[in-house]
Amino acid sequence: MTKINLKRIRYNTMNSWNASTAPAYNLKIYNVIPRDLQGKVFEMMECDSFYEDINCLIDEFGIRHNYEWQAGFNGRSGGYLVLYKGEKKLSDHKSVCTICGQRNFRTVEETGTKCGMCNKDGRINHVMYNISTFAGRHIGDNDVPKEVMQEFKKLATIIVESVIERAKNFSIEEEEYFVPKTRKVLVPS
Repeated sequence: MTKINLKRIRYNTMNSWNASTAPAYNLKIYNVIPRDLQGKVFEMMECDSFYEDINCLIDEFGIRHNYEWQAGFNGRSGGYLVLYKGEKKLSDHKSVCTICGQRNFRTVEETGTKCGMCNKDGRINHVMYNISTFAGRHIGDNDVPKEVMQEFKKLATIIVESVIERAKNFSIEEEEYFVPKTRKVLVPS
């Protein structure tokens, strides 16, 4: 197992001129991935599924903290994992179509199950939330509970470990696929 040694930094979440910083970890490949695996990781980043596991880990972090604390990548190359403040608020939407996803501000009892968008019988009452991230808000180290800071470091470590493990245990292959497309053509009658 590769020893992961991460050092927490302060990251300018907007620009340096607004003095808005937050705790972060520099997860750029050349800083955290062993040299012999760096080329492979860069190639893996071109795969469609590369970020799925990472995004799940980040989502789970937000869920565990009821979205009051969230993590996300920032920077021109997206190489910094940054801690953000956020919130989860009850949405004003009261129903949703299970077929097309159209939200509605009224209940099924008020308007029926027929969707106004897809015109199908798929609307159900549903409690929904809006998740907000305050990306430009300053977060001092003392503003963050100790257990959140520990979990944030653990998240950064797990992300790096999972990328290293995938680089060691997966190969990259090219796959050819075809997308069916309909077009109109002129044919003699």
